[in-house]
Amino acid sequence: MKFFSTLLACTVAALSLTSCSDPSSENGFCDAVAELQQIDALSFEVLPSNDVAVRGALAQTSAQASRVAREAPLEIQGDAEVIAAFLSALTYAIDATKFEDPLQRSAAIGAAQQEFAGRLSNSVENLGAFVARACSPVPN
Repeated sequence: MKFFSTLLACTVAALSLTSCSDPSSENGFCDAVAELQQIDALSFEVLPSNDVAVRGALAQTSAQASRVAREAPLEIQGDAEVIAAFLSALTYAIDATKFEDPLQRSAAIGAAQQEFAGRLSNSVENLGAFVARACSPVPN
């Protein structure tokens, strides 16, 4: 679970580097990213030993990542969709396994990670850079 929490935190951190302050057509996207950042902050309060809370936090994070992907401008939408799909796969891996069977759960999480190997890190990097450019406050 610790690896899962760390991976999720890194993914969300890359998505939520900053928030929007400049009104534009990307406001919906930037607002979705800002909300994802808030959800992520709440997720840090979840104890890995609380299976119900982990499931809930992951489902909420996954749903918000899907919103980020829907709101994403076309130039970055593919990367946002990869991240949302990965979080959806992790949510399924957790939901489809029992907390009492850590071996099964680890295998399911590993399979989800393997499915996105090679694509996820590039997508996180690309989306993080885009968020930094598009959603950063304009200097005075």
